[in-house]
Amino acid sequence: MRVKDHLDKISWSFANRLIYLVWGLINLVIIGHTDPYNYGLYFLFTQLITYLASVSDSFSLQGLIQFGKKEEDRPKLNSIAIILQLFFLFVIPLILFLFRHQFAGLLGGDEFIEVSYFLPLISVFVIPRTFAYKVLARDLNYKKSFFIDLINFGVMTLVIVYYIFTKDFLYFNDLIISYLIGGICSGIYSTMILMKKSSFGLNGKITFKKYFNFAIPWTIHAIFYSSIKYLDVYAISFAINTSDSIKIVGLYSSAKTLFKVFEQMSDGVSALVYPSAIKNIDHKDKVRSIMTKSTSFILVLNLTVFIILQFGFADFLIYNFLPIKFHEATSYFKIMLFAALFLPFASLNMILTAINKIKSVVYISIIAAITSLISIFVIAHFTEYQFVSLGIVIYYIIIGLSSLYIVKKQLGFPISDIFRAIPDTRNFINEIFKK
Repeated sequence: MRVKDHLDKISWSFANRLIYLVWGLINLVIIGHTDPYNYGLYFLFTQLITYLASVSDSFSLQGLIQFGKKEEDRPKLNSIAIILQLFFLFVIPLILFLFRHQFAGLLGGDEFIEVSYFLPLISVFVIPRTFAYKVLARDLNYKKSFFIDLINFGVMTLVIVYYIFTKDFLYFNDLIISYLIGGICSGIYSTMILMKKSSFGLNGKITFKKYFNFAIPWTIHAIFYSSIKYLDVYAISFAINTSDSIKIVGLYSSAKTLFKVFEQMSDGVSALVYPSAIKNIDHKDKVRSIMTKSTSFILVLNLTVFIILQFGFADFLIYNFLPIKFHEATSYFKIMLFAALFLPFASLNMILTAINKIKSVVYISIIAAITSLISIFVIAHFTEYQFVSLGIVIYYIIIGLSSLYIVKKQLGFPISDIFRAIPDTRNFINEIFKK
C-alpha cells in the first residue's frame, strides 16, 4: 500500500481529525469561562452519550462495513442496521431516564439525574449522524464525514461564542443547549446524505442471524473497550464519593480533553484502516502493509509530541491557557500522556476484527477494562487523586501489547517496521521534490 495512492482519502480523514483538534482548543476557551463543577457535569453527559453511541455503533452499524462489500446486499444490510440502531438508541436512553433515581447511585450520584433529562432527546439526533458516518466509512468517503463534523462543532462553537459574549460564565445548561443545537443541525445534514446514498429494503443475501452473530461479540467488546474511554469519569466519581467528586472529575476531564487529541488521531486511523483491511482481506501482504504503516506513523507522531509535552510544553499549555482553578489538571494530563505511547498498538484490534479474530478482541477488552476499573478504585482510596489517570494508562497498555502480540502471531509484525514511518516519510518527500 503506497500512501500517495490514497492521498485524497488520507487528506480528508486527516482534515476531519483536525476539526477535533480545533474543538479541543475551543474546549480550552470553554474551560476558561466555567468552573470544574459545571465542566465536570457537562463532561459526564457528553461521555455517557458518546459511550451509548459507541456501543450502538458496534451493536447495529459495524456490520455495514464487515458485510458491505457486495452492492446487492446493501439494501437489506441497511435495513437490519437501522432497525437495530433505532431500538438501541431509543430504548437504552429511555430506560436510563425512567430509572434515573435508581442509576444515580452508580453513575455520578445526584448529578446523573440532571444529566439523564437530556439523554432521550439528544439520542434521536445521534442516530442519523452515526449511521451516515458508517456508510461513508464503508465507501472511504471522508469528505462528507468532514462536513458532518464541521457543521456539528461549528454550530456548537457559534452558540458557545454567543453565550460567552452575553453572559461570560458558562453553566451546564448552556453547554448542553449548544450540544443539542449542533446535534440537530448535523443530524439534518446527515439525513440528507443518507437519503441520497442509502437504499433500504429486503434485497440481499445477508441474514439477520449472520448479522446478529457478528454484532453480539463485537458489542460485548464495545461495552468493555469503550467503558474506560468514556465512563472512566463515572468510575472516578463513584470511587471518590465525596462532596468534591465532581470537582475532581472536572479537573480530570480538562486533562482528558487535551488527551482526546491522541484518541481522535487513533480513531481516525482505525476508521481508515479497517475498511481498507476488509477490502484486502484475501491479500495478507497488503493487510500487513496497511497495518504496519498506520501503526508506525501514529507511534512516531505520538512519541514526538509526548517528548515535547513532558519536557515543559504541557505546563506551558495549561498554565497559560487554563484559569488558575484548573491548573491542578497538569499532573493528571502528564500521567495520561504515557497512554499515548500504546494507543497505536491498541488500534490493531481493528485488524484482528477484519481477520475474524473477534473473540480475542473481546477477551482483551474485558481484561483491560476490569483491570483498569480495579486500579481506579484502589488508587482513589490509597493515593493522591491525580494518580487515577493511571487507570487509562493501564487500560491502553493491556489493549496495545495484547493486540500487538496476537497480530504478530497471525500476520507477523517485524519489530523493524515499528519505525518504518521515518524512511517512508523521507522517501515520500524525495518523490515529491523529484517531480
